[in-house]
Parts: sequence; C-alpha cells; structure tokens
Amino acid sequence: KHRFGTNIFFLTITSLKEEMLATYPLLSNVEFEKRYPSTLVVYLTKRLPIAWVLSSGYFYAVDETGRVVDESLESNSPLLEFDVGILTLGSDVQDRRVRSGIGILRSLGSEVKISHIFEKDSSTIQARMGNTDIFFSQTGDIEEKAATLQIIIEGFRIKGTLPTVIDLRHEKPIITN
Repeated sequence: KHRFGTNIFFLTITSLKEEMLATYPLLSNVEFEKRYPSTLVVYLTKRLPIAWVLSSGYFYAVDETGRVVDESLESNSPLLEFDVGILTLGSDVQDRRVRSGIGILRSLGSEVKISHIFEKDSSTIQARMGNTDIFFSQTGDIEEKAATLQIIIEGFRIKGTLPTVIDLRHEKPIITN
C-alpha cells in the first residue's frame, strides 16, 4: 500500500510496468487494470521458449529474443547445440551462432519442423529437419536464407518428397536428393 499510495487514480502505470519488466526478466509483458475506487489488477505474461540451447552439458530454454527462461529439458522444441559456456536464468545469450539459430526458427515459424541446429564448421551452421540437412552460412542475412528455405520446402512438399541436402551457403541454393 505504501509503494502505490492510497489513490490508484494517481498511480503511473508506465513507470511501474518498466520497473517490473526490468526487475523480473522472465516476464515478456505486464498489463494493469485499474478498478476504481481501490483495486489494481496485474496481468503477467511469462516468456515462452522457442528452443533449447545445449551448452557445457546443460540445457537452457531460450525465448525468441535469446533470453534464458528455464534450465531443464522437458520439451520437444528444437535443440541449438553451441558451446557458449554456463548461462544464467534471465540472461540474454549474445553468441551470434545462437542468435542465428533463433533467427532461423523465428523466420521459419511453426510450419517447418527443425529438430536440431549446430555448428558444422567455423563458417557453417547446420540444421536438421527430419532426414534433410540444411546448411547456412554463419555470415549474411539468415532471415533471407530462411525465407528461401520456406519456398524450397513448400515446393518439395507439393511434390511429396523432401531432398536430403539443402545448401543455402551460396548465392543460389544447391539441392541434393
């Protein structure tokens, strides 16, 4: 009561929202509803994992921004296997390989079921989708390559079979059956 004062009419919601999001990194959003004369209802939205990062033998769930939101393995979400050291709950993963993997997943959406993304070599990220291996360059526009991949996959699904290799490291994709 002391923190909010005695009159919710004068409560500044914007600064309170910013403070809560800064204090609780596992929240993606906070909404408030003032019910006059004296009730403040708070709606909290938790960050949802998009993938799991396997690093230094530990599994970390990360959301679409790269923030660590859990520390266990209880999901069938895609696995990003990159050694980035020990991570802490609520921290943001800065590693460009993990960021690229998250970018791939975010760009492809839920229609394309990537199961595993890992570093093939120092210049290549490899993704696995069923029996298909997909190669991305670690440099360049990942979202653009993911859009190309979506078009390729859609074309092959119409035909009924997927290729065994899709190489997106070059200007023009190389597809191998």
